[in-house]
Amino acid sequence: MPDVPCLKRSLLTLLFTLMGLPLSHGAMALDSDRDQPIQIVGDVAVLDELAGETRYEGNVVLTQGSLVITADTLSIRHSTDEADKIVATGKPATLVQQPTPDQAPVDASALRIEYIRSQDLVRLLEDARIAQDGSTLSGRQIDYLVSQRTVRAAGTPGAEGTGRVEVVIPPENLRGNASDG
Repeated sequence: MPDVPCLKRSLLTLLFTLMGLPLSHGAMALDSDRDQPIQIVGDVAVLDELAGETRYEGNVVLTQGSLVITADTLSIRHSTDEADKIVATGKPATLVQQPTPDQAPVDASALRIEYIRSQDLVRLLEDARIAQDGSTLSGRQIDYLVSQRTVRAAGTPGAEGTGRVEVVIPPENLRGNASDG
């Protein structure tokens, strides 16, 4: 049985980096990411001022420093000049970000990735998966409350209809954390 504090620390390290989505505060990603411009490219861009939404379609790539989000579609809902909700969808949509210069990149994927500013929430929906340095967390849904630094994962329905969350931590990652406490 792995040491619970080591397991918790490994999971939190893996998940903290999701805080670096654009327009979030207190990011645990590279400090310079927040200061970088956001660039979005896609096949089509549609601004609907009445609906308060900008939508990008087809081979969408959002970059901001080390953050790269790829998606089939990306929509940004905004009430003023700030984004209220960012939704990336794809088969899957992906999010890759470098947490610190000395850590491996975090690679997250899901059929739908949401950032809801008012709730300070990053949500991975349907076939959600986060990987870093050989460790993975997967399930149907993974929620990360940025300000509270809490993670909640819901399982993928199994053969008996029960949901399961899967965490895989390689032995070398457990050994590295064991000396921390």
